[in-house]
Amino acid sequence: MRILHFSTEDITGGAARAAYRLHTALREAGHQSELVVLSKKSDDDSVVQAPFAAQNPWIGRLQRLRNHIPGLRRALPVANYTFNFDTPSQADLHSLLVNQKESPDIVCLHWINGFLDVRSIRRIYDFFRCPIVWVMADQEALTGGCHYSFGCEGFKSKCGNCPQLTPPHRNDHSHLLWQRKSDLLAELPICFVAPTSWCRNRLQESSLFGKHRCEQIPYPIDPQIFRPFDRKIARDLLHLPQDRKIIFFGATYLEDRRKGMAQLLNSMEVLAAQTRTSELKNSIYLLVAGLNGKQLMNRLPFHGKYIGHLQDELTLALAYQAADLFVCPSLEDAGPMMIPEAMMCGTPVVAFNTGGAPDLIETGKTGYLASLADSEDFAAGILFLLEADNGKCFRDAAHFRAREMHSPGSVVQKHLNLYQTLSA
Repeated sequence: MRILHFSTEDITGGAARAAYRLHTALREAGHQSELVVLSKKSDDDSVVQAPFAAQNPWIGRLQRLRNHIPGLRRALPVANYTFNFDTPSQADLHSLLVNQKESPDIVCLHWINGFLDVRSIRRIYDFFRCPIVWVMADQEALTGGCHYSFGCEGFKSKCGNCPQLTPPHRNDHSHLLWQRKSDLLAELPICFVAPTSWCRNRLQESSLFGKHRCEQIPYPIDPQIFRPFDRKIARDLLHLPQDRKIIFFGATYLEDRRKGMAQLLNSMEVLAAQTRTSELKNSIYLLVAGLNGKQLMNRLPFHGKYIGHLQDELTLALAYQAADLFVCPSLEDAGPMMIPEAMMCGTPVVAFNTGGAPDLIETGKTGYLASLADSEDFAAGILFLLEADNGKCFRDAAHFRAREMHSPGSVVQKHLNLYQTLSA
């Protein structure tokens, strides 16, 4: 089959890596897969950098004029979190489409913020007239622009009065974008792929696409990279102590409120208090990855090491392999990818009961699933795994569960089965 993917980037960030992994797995299975991106960072010839459209000089002048006129500046919405304003695509979409040597059997959309606006998606469908598969990286496909709703239920109706926009009002940008999606996309043959049950549940609640077909298919993860490995060697390579209990955690942006760093800090304080009089207190060692991690390390009650923002998967895998456990305090997440990656490496996980965590984690078997946002329960989970006598059983079970769900062969076959039913 011929599959044409669209993603804002190819290897930068979890959503981009997920798109690239699926594209690569399809090619390795012998299919014609092409990944088109707005920003290419890899040297893979099968990834195509979209051509940029010629910039109309009047657009820049108009934007500068708006910035200098107070009345116009106040009229523009301001978002307090990552938001898709559905700005016109920077890509030369016409050239991109007409230069395709063959029409695809399937168009596959991934995280496309800043790349494809709603009208571009409609143009792609009108040009190829083939089924569209939209892999959910977050909630944005279902909303009037927010990537995560943080408890807001506007996407269940018609959006508007968006708490992430200033100023919010009934016909604000979120409602206008919801209406645009309704007018241009809601009736198209779009099938959604939910990588986790959390994504599937959000789709079923959606006023835009709740009646569309949805298949829950996990992301593929390379078992040659993310696999069990000798812990002593992994620690030697990362210059980590051999005689400590290492707790690893990380996020692309540690200050992202979705990632639960405040809850993690509270959990670590609870853990420090619980272990103050035991030998475990001095054996705990933290391994932190992500952006701005140095500031976070200064606030944690345990010693550890900050290893920066890990760009390559081999180093990331070593960090999982070196750790006794991985902790994920995310409060709202379509994934995150780090949970199955850690488990593929045979590292049990403590996480809150949200996102993809309940799909993988079984308390007392593959890790510990804590009550959402409950810092004390999270700390109890960490302590439970650190003191567990059957550590190897946890590691083996975690690896088996993640490998069973995320192996590229089974994931690709599920995608192909879906594509064949859509194109029949």
